[in-house]
Amino acid sequence: MIVQSFLGNRPGLRIEDYRNSVPRHVKVLAIGRSAESIISDFNKGRDNILLTGPLDPDRRQPMDEPVDGISPNAVIVVYQRGEDVRFPFQTERTASMLSFVVLEETGTRSGVESNKTLKAIQKVADLFVTTSDREFVNELIDNLAC
Repeated sequence: MIVQSFLGNRPGLRIEDYRNSVPRHVKVLAIGRSAESIISDFNKGRDNILLTGPLDPDRRQPMDEPVDGISPNAVIVVYQRGEDVRFPFQTERTASMLSFVVLEETGTRSGVESNKTLKAIQKVADLFVTTSDREFVNELIDNLAC
């Protein structure tokens, strides 16, 4: 027997005017110069996107380490395929949600990633996406930060 109940008269819709009581803090990390240029504009007009700025490549830190005393609720790592991999973070499971987005050029076929750091991030990520749509990164950040 299947029982289905409806609260109100419109099943499957969000409660009108509902938003989280506090916006979530999203930490965005870039691997490579192209990824850095893509994420540089995301914090305009909002204060809940955490960008770390230049880091010491010799000091490995957790990906979800607080920024200016604020702990992130989610971490997004963005990588442009083919770029040099310099990633000064530990590739361990994070306490917050971890998304890994690999950007490709339009029309290229994704191959098997040979870099150990990228493989390690992919293994611990809650969400792994390969796309040529750069706007996807912006949409993902908007969805996680609201």
